[in-house]
Amino acid sequence: MYNRKDLRVLKIIQKAREFGDNDLLNENLVEILINSKMNNLSQNDKKEFIKILNSIVEIKEKAHLSK
Repeated sequence: MYNRKDLRVLKIIQKAREFGDNDLLNENLVEILINSKMNNLSQNDKKEFIKILNSIVEIKEKAHLSK
């Protein structure tokens, strides 16, 4: 039977492979992180958290391209 997968998870895993980031190669872990609820964080904290994560991804991409 066909197993439906979250495209966001697959994209993160693909990028993790490209950058050799073994921490994000675990599909179950990535799915849990994406689907986890951040109930204890305010809306501003969530936005800051997302901004930090995006910055990390951009830094990794720039570092990878500069090699």
